[in-house]
Amino acid sequence: MYNPFMAKVVLVGYGKMLYSLIEGIQNSNHKIAGVFRNDRIKYSKIKLFLKDIFNPSQDFTIIKSKKLYDIKANSVNSEKFIKEIKKLNPDIIIVGSWAEKFKKEILNIIPCINFHPALLPKNRGPNPYFWSIYLNQNISGLTIHFMNEFYDKGDILAQEAITISKNETGESLKEKTTQLAKIMVKEFLDSYDKKQLQPIKQQEEFASYEPQLSDKEVIINLNKPKEDVERHLRALYPWAVPYVKVLRRYIKVEKYEFLELKEELKDKKNYEIIENNTSFFILKGSDFLIKLYK
Repeated sequence: MYNPFMAKVVLVGYGKMLYSLIEGIQNSNHKIAGVFRNDRIKYSKIKLFLKDIFNPSQDFTIIKSKKLYDIKANSVNSEKFIKEIKKLNPDIIIVGSWAEKFKKEILNIIPCINFHPALLPKNRGPNPYFWSIYLNQNISGLTIHFMNEFYDKGDILAQEAITISKNETGESLKEKTTQLAKIMVKEFLDSYDKKQLQPIKQQEEFASYEPQLSDKEVIINLNKPKEDVERHLRALYPWAVPYVKVLRRYIKVEKYEFLELKEELKDKKNYEIIENNTSFFILKGSDFLIKLYK
């Protein structure tokens, strides 16, 4: 049962992180005053109205099934959103996956708390699931931090580490992280209620920032060792379809298999087509063969 002395929360987010935060907050018996979903900034008012009727997103379906208030605005920085916040009168805003930078107008009104899927100050930026695997890091995690006008630079309130397994994909790392968020949000709100939070400034000398995925990151380089290529493919899943450039055209890597590089093929050039038929072709890599299914 909701206690009036417990923090009242507005949620901003989308996808699995949003769903885990909803579940964690409800398990803690804190009240969710409203949810602002990504659909609101992604679609025009008319398009979203039709989409919600004929092809509703999972975000909208969950908000509706949980009987949560669906905040109506077109940006976290809009006058409409600020009016909604003043009307709902929450104690804090909790953010789980979001593309907009919060401006001072909203940051000055209410504490805004972000759940960032990495161990800040490392791996700042929009897709740490991909980058932590791609950069061959052994540890990722979840950081709860105050938001300010800079991306992922606010004071840290809590952190938990996650070991990156040998066969980790972007999807499996996200699943681990969002499940952790469900636990951590309850612990965080308990500490918030008791005023036991001790913010810690980020150490800028250890900071790194990785950008949004670009065309460069989806091209697989067969000149690299098999271990690097395989890790690159795992990191991209499910964020983007990888490509390999073969004979001046880009081939999608949707289903693949690594094969042993036999001694008699080691002198072949990288990217050389070893076999090509109606269902697959085999390419030479640096120390491996890769079978790409058509």
